[in-house]
Amino acid sequence: MMKQNTQKQSGRSSCWRGILFLAIMLTAAVFFYGCSLGGGQSDQASLQSEEDLTAYFLDVGQADSTLLVSQGEAVLIDAGNRDDAEFILGYIKNLGIDHLKYVIFTHPHEDHIGSGRNVLQQFGADTVYMLDGYDSGIAGSLKQSIDQLGIQTKAPTPGDTAAFGECEIQFLGPYEKYNDTNDNSICLKVKHGETSMLFTGDAGSSPEKKMIAMGEDLEADLLQAGHHGSSTSNSYYFLREANPEYVVISCGKGNMYGHPHEEALSRFRDLGAEVFRTDEQGTIIAVDDGMQITFNCEGKKSDRTHVKDYEDASYIGNINSKKYHLPSCSGLPNEENRVYFTTIDAAEKAGYSPCGNCHPDQ
Repeated sequence: MMKQNTQKQSGRSSCWRGILFLAIMLTAAVFFYGCSLGGGQSDQASLQSEEDLTAYFLDVGQADSTLLVSQGEAVLIDAGNRDDAEFILGYIKNLGIDHLKYVIFTHPHEDHIGSGRNVLQQFGADTVYMLDGYDSGIAGSLKQSIDQLGIQTKAPTPGDTAAFGECEIQFLGPYEKYNDTNDNSICLKVKHGETSMLFTGDAGSSPEKKMIAMGEDLEADLLQAGHHGSSTSNSYYFLREANPEYVVISCGKGNMYGHPHEEALSRFRDLGAEVFRTDEQGTIIAVDDGMQITFNCEGKKSDRTHVKDYEDASYIGNINSKKYHLPSCSGLPNEENRVYFTTIDAAEKAGYSPCGNCHPDQ
């Protein structure tokens, strides 16, 4: 009898161990695949409201492709490399999308237009937004396909707008023709209610400065990092104007360019922005309800507080001298060299020491 009871007890223990193991494995799977969605949807995305704007920053390696969806209308910004076609098409199909309202090609580099022809042949588009430079190679083939498909093309200029769902696209640049193809990237902001997202393609510091000089409203809640997080983009003065709470970087794991560059990451940290990276987290989904933006995964939070309104900042740091000042100090740095803090503790934790003139610590 004792032996029989022991066997029953052992059987029950094995059963519970099996259930526990299964629960642990399911939890691990949810954690592991939470940001790496392949061609499917996250629970968060499937539960989104019809009024939401959802941005899918697709994991296309060292390339760019972002899908925006609002009220059933879809916009694609860039189309990754040629090898990304199967993934991009599968992802869009799995969302139940069979047509694109707009496709925006920021500039004619292969890592931004590579799968463009496949996308347009599969889904079509009401309008393709693109500038000059689609004359030869893969860019020429793309332009030829657009013409054969009879799709309308537009070359946007700053001040142009386009609507989809509950959103408005505002075209911000470029203002002039640059020698560098990257600098000729279409720059745009997507506004939804009280929130906005900013996209600048591979534009560098020259067009960033130009947009500021022309008085463009660059402030945004979310910024897709320019040029995959390059140090030649995402300049301090540009980031001061944009002041994003969230930054999404689309780049490939172990890429030959070293993107994202530490200089850019440091600037994002100085802003107090939360950073998301496709090379570390896979496809990133941002759901925007018009008031706030939530994500399908955790980004890397800065150790500095994000200051939504610089007028509320109590202290101003100099990124060169590593000194922090009172806003009334006569020795304040130029705008492009400033970083803002709400508390002394935040400034000193970031490695800044008090100015010897205004004595902000007294």
